[in-house]
Amino acid sequence: MITRRELMRALSRHKVSDWVVIERTQDLAIADAVRTTRRRENRTRIGLVVHHDDSRGRGSARLEIAGHEDDASAVVDQAISLAIAAVGPSWKSVPPAAPAQVQLFDQKLAKRDLADVAAELALHMRRPQGAKVEAAAQVMVERVEVSSQSGLTTRWTASELVVEALVSAHDRSLAIRRSARREADLDLDGGIAAAVADLGSLADATPAVPGRCALVMTAEAFLHGDTPAGVWSVFAAQADSVLERQGLTRYRVGAPVASGATELDEPLTITSDGARDYALRSAPLGDDGDAVRRFPLVERGVAKGLGLSTREAALRQRDPNGGVRNLVVAPGTWDALLPAVGARGALPRTIEVRRLRALSLDPFTGDASLELALAVEHAGANRRAFLGGTIRLDLITALARARRSAATVERNGYAGPVAILIEDAELLA
Repeated sequence: MITRRELMRALSRHKVSDWVVIERTQDLAIADAVRTTRRRENRTRIGLVVHHDDSRGRGSARLEIAGHEDDASAVVDQAISLAIAAVGPSWKSVPPAAPAQVQLFDQKLAKRDLADVAAELALHMRRPQGAKVEAAAQVMVERVEVSSQSGLTTRWTASELVVEALVSAHDRSLAIRRSARREADLDLDGGIAAAVADLGSLADATPAVPGRCALVMTAEAFLHGDTPAGVWSVFAAQADSVLERQGLTRYRVGAPVASGATELDEPLTITSDGARDYALRSAPLGDDGDAVRRFPLVERGVAKGLGLSTREAALRQRDPNGGVRNLVVAPGTWDALLPAVGARGALPRTIEVRRLRALSLDPFTGDASLELALAVEHAGANRRAFLGGTIRLDLITALARARRSAATVERNGYAGPVAILIEDAELLA
């Protein structure tokens, strides 16, 4: 396989306007309780970004070097050809800025065998009484080295732990997934305990009854499938600078994200923070070798910033910021442990969404469809668990107006309220 240095030498022999080479060396340990297997893997991945100028403008290409490639010059020729085919408006690379200072490696892994850590997570985790847990774990230590034509060279080490488990109890099962950079942040015991409690509710659940309701969503629901930022990712899509320049976003910078969003008691504020220590989407540099920065997406209900790659930043005469990464949502003052109370007093019918079966988001309009797997209806002192049902929302407006809990959680690219209250929704059977 081509080495990073061979690729850099080949680039120096070609007429390339700008380039970035990113090498990732990964050491993985995998343990599976179902197959009772343990194994180790070592991977090396090299990515290449090439910018090529001609009389028509500048074109860019991004390549992932395949393991069978052994001719660095041929790879560079291919990248230049792809860049020429993608020529667009001319722009100039900005001088490199200092990488973000961020901690990404769990020092507790430094003196431990990764295979032992994976086995402990998957094979020797604590199982609650009366529940069966079958798990698989992956522990990875990644060493990254970035070099650019400008002479910038940066290195860092990052860790990532992923656990997928099937929790069975009361003749039913739920799948959970947790990922973090540190073992302490996985919260496996809490996730499994919540799954067992929900499985108990599933055993007595009845069909959904349609109608108007207030909606309480916990992190287990709105971070469905442990996807980055869950429902809040709709704001990341609106902060895509390419879509915004093409006029495809719902709102523009400087405008309220939704009608009345600035007039609330606790207007919504969301920040992209790619320099947050131990967050999964943090990094010193972006994929184009641009320095990662913290910047606001929404500030007190008003759209404030965009994720800017090197190209978008140059076209806008701005500094790149590494794009949208970890979303930090400002908490509110709502106490999620108390009965839900709306702006006009007690809410007659409240549905607490515990689990989603599916989450569908339209990144352009902000419309969303939430397929419920388990929810609990609160009507006065009565409490009833039910299965199924669909809730369709204008998610941007709903989240902008939602009450946010004071208690917070941090998981997989999201840091913010552990629960939210949407006062006006409709449950469809």
